[in-house]
Amino acid sequence: MADALNSLLDIVANIIVWLGLRIAVKPPDRDHPYGHGNADTLAAVFVAIILFVTGAYIGREAVDTIRHGDFQKPTYLATAAALFTILLKSILYKYTLDVGRKFKSPAVIANARDHISDVVVSVGTLVGILVAQLKYPILDPIAGLWVAVFILKQGVRIIRDNVHTLMSGSPEPHLQSEIQDFIAGLADVVEVNWLKGRMVGQDYYLDVAILVKGDITVREGHEIAHVIRNAVTDKFPEVADILVHVEPDEDLPPSKS
Repeated sequence: MADALNSLLDIVANIIVWLGLRIAVKPPDRDHPYGHGNADTLAAVFVAIILFVTGAYIGREAVDTIRHGDFQKPTYLATAAALFTILLKSILYKYTLDVGRKFKSPAVIANARDHISDVVVSVGTLVGILVAQLKYPILDPIAGLWVAVFILKQGVRIIRDNVHTLMSGSPEPHLQSEIQDFIAGLADVVEVNWLKGRMVGQDYYLDVAILVKGDITVREGHEIAHVIRNAVTDKFPEVADILVHVEPDEDLPPSKS
């Protein structure tokens, strides 16, 4: 029953993921100038909430069964259902994870993790059923309690992996350093003062301040910024856009005409 409820709520989770993906691909508009990518991340968080609700309910039912001593020997049909779930969810996990990684979708990856949690849950369910059928029916609700704990752990993991994006977290330090070094090596860039950015969905929006010769024209500064933007977005596909702030380096001598 616990395994069945978990699978039933997977339908709800998949609907939420589908809606999140539909919204995430919408282009930027006046109210959302950086696009709708975080809808994908929000969908992943909703999947985690469903896991929390599922885990809490299953855990409560298992504890009530153990406390009241209402143990029943499962039938062999329950064994067949658990085996079928393990096989089907293993296939779904592999397929969903490949799609999620290909399109860098946190919601689809969260769904894949839900599938693999279902596999582990069903294995535990199968063990509990088999042992309960042989001699110890108390192990059936104990297996249900183990299912609940595992589901809750998966929910925590999904929340942890996606809260960084929702908080407009910065790119990984190694990626920031790589981008900063790349910009510093471009023509006409004297120095990179600072670089910062934020995540929107799976894309990064960056701001960078560079030093250039202090006596160049506004047009030349604009052209340098334009070159940097194109070079960075071409080199780093995960960067959706970068705003370049041009500052004069007053320490450099004026250019000779």
